[in-house]
Amino acid sequence: MSISELMRSCISTANKWSSSRAEAVFGDDSPEARQIQRRFKINSAAEYIGVSRQAIEKAEKDGRLPPADYTDSGGAAPRPIRKGYTLSQIDSMRDYFNTQPHRPMDSEPVIVAIPGGKGGCYKTSTCANFSQWCSLRGYRVLVIDIDPQSHLSMYFGYHPELNTSIDDTVLPFMLGNKDDLSYCVRNTAWPKLDIIPSHLQMQRLERELPVADIPYQTHTMLQAGIATVASNYDIILIDGHPDLGMGTMNMICASDVTLIATSTEVNDINSTTQLMALIADIYDENSQLETTHEPVVRVLPTKLGGISSSSQANLRDLMAMWPGLPLANGIRVTDEIGKGQRRMASIYEQADEQRSSPAAWKRANDIFEATFTEILEDLIKPFWRG
Repeated sequence: MSISELMRSCISTANKWSSSRAEAVFGDDSPEARQIQRRFKINSAAEYIGVSRQAIEKAEKDGRLPPADYTDSGGAAPRPIRKGYTLSQIDSMRDYFNTQPHRPMDSEPVIVAIPGGKGGCYKTSTCANFSQWCSLRGYRVLVIDIDPQSHLSMYFGYHPELNTSIDDTVLPFMLGNKDDLSYCVRNTAWPKLDIIPSHLQMQRLERELPVADIPYQTHTMLQAGIATVASNYDIILIDGHPDLGMGTMNMICASDVTLIATSTEVNDINSTTQLMALIADIYDENSQLETTHEPVVRVLPTKLGGISSSSQANLRDLMAMWPGLPLANGIRVTDEIGKGQRRMASIYEQADEQRSSPAAWKRANDIFEATFTEILEDLIKPFWRG
């Protein structure tokens, strides 16, 4: 067997493995087949809706809301108990109680780019989990994957070898072959969370964009595309490839906030300085590049270990080197992210029976809660307040 035949055989085997895992969980490997099995107890639902438990119960009792779903408790003396609410039911209740947290009508969606100078810096898992965290709270979210590896897309069931083509990505627009991005916006299993998936052929962007017949400068094509669909969303997140190429330049120039995911390891910090150099060159007063605005730039420390670990020592150095840039809250290491990928259910999607244990699941949630709250409150909401 030649090396080419061997590689193609390995690819085929891996694709069958991916497909079989999806079929085992959802019965189909298509994005449309994915579903969120988690149901939310009334106290959690009330918190996400922004009302009291009593307000929900009274509205159900009065017939102003549909009656809650019930199931049998089982055991020797079974009794009916609340089954819990789906995300769609929670979102419908937000409509009824008029608690949708959408941005003010006179404001614009906030575009957050999450680049990383090196692979494995948690930029994709941050983007995926933050988008779901925002959707849980009722925000209208668009995630844009421009990484040819398509890992963000896979979180939502869009696999470049199984059900996605290059025509489902931003590439046709960025090469001047489409007038807007509506053709590539896809639904996910999450209410009001859409995605523009990626594909392996997105690597064509680097060689074809510089010579394409396009109406805007090469580094602003993604920004122009986002403008054609932005009005439908509150928050737009962009995940790219860990490099200094055309895609990374486009995501930075399109963003209101550039959040550099930085693993707290020495080599990763050095990679972040290279990404900072690219940002400096783009916005240098002598730059040949025309830009419409400068983004807010912050550093997201990731892969944090225990208090005595080298990562915490490196974090202290980061805080001293770049005062004001690192977020106050970083992201600690957890195996629950990888376990969630294997189960094909993120920590926010997992029903009780899909979790390693209640304690492990809670720890994973706690890892993100403070960080995501800081991003929303300190980096996104100020744009809406003017």
